[in-house]
Amino acid sequence: MHFTVKYLYRSAGMGDVLWTEPLIKELAKGNKKVVLFTKFKELFENYPLKNVHIKKIPPGWLRAMLKFVNYISGGQVYYKLDGIYEARPKMHMLHAYQQYFSLPQTDDYPVIYLNEKERSPISDLPKNYVVLHLDANVPYNYRKVYGVNWNQVVDYLHSKGFPVVVTGNSPEPLSGVIKYKGSIRQLIQLIFHSRFFIGVDSGPSHIAASLKKPSLIFFGSVNPVFRHFPALFKGYFLQQPCEFAGCYHEVISGRGQSCRLVGDSGIPKCCLQTSWNVKKYIDLLFENYLY
Repeated sequence: MHFTVKYLYRSAGMGDVLWTEPLIKELAKGNKKVVLFTKFKELFENYPLKNVHIKKIPPGWLRAMLKFVNYISGGQVYYKLDGIYEARPKMHMLHAYQQYFSLPQTDDYPVIYLNEKERSPISDLPKNYVVLHLDANVPYNYRKVYGVNWNQVVDYLHSKGFPVVVTGNSPEPLSGVIKYKGSIRQLIQLIFHSRFFIGVDSGPSHIAASLKKPSLIFFGSVNPVFRHFPALFKGYFLQQPCEFAGCYHEVISGRGQSCRLVGDSGIPKCCLQTSWNVKKYIDLLFENYLY
């Protein structure tokens, strides 16, 4: 039985949800309606396809009903995307979604659609600012950044003429920065009008890359080629060498695995940076991407 309506469920993970956009766009070509249930529906505001509907997480009884429709029909109308790319750890998350639907693999960043207001700069922020986001989206040590004196980095950015706007749920206590916290759409607007983005591998970094914003993104044990498309990415991935590089992908799990060298409480080699190295890449970003 062929269904012309697809119900997709991807509950959480801002970047994980954002990466469903190319998938949704492709599914919308051959179906009467595509519905995505997610906690991050704001990512898809202003979406131009009329047969795409983004909704909040439905109650459990409705999800159970959709699963029952799958069961009695012999077809499929409801697709749970939680765990799809996690079960394919050595594959880009978009390719994992596409493989699940037997679609051709493509290298496409998600598209974020801005309204007229969002295309205007935020009035109370200075020009030429840099967005700094250092909140790790998970508490694990192999997803964090160690060894950097961020006050020195902020001073260096100021010396280059870049004010620094810090965003996140628990931002670093830095001097001389502007703290900014708002909705997802305000975060998108903030990043869109920045000169460039510096941050950890998390939802805001995927927003920055999707907006084609020059970026420095810090990675630990996660292999960046399974999260980004280097040929299309503007900027640099900062990740230190390790004999177990990419070990996050050696297990089927959303958590990854503990560092093989220092466990859960030490400082993984892949995450240990220096202020000098960050400043070096800021110079490279300036030379190669800021026209």
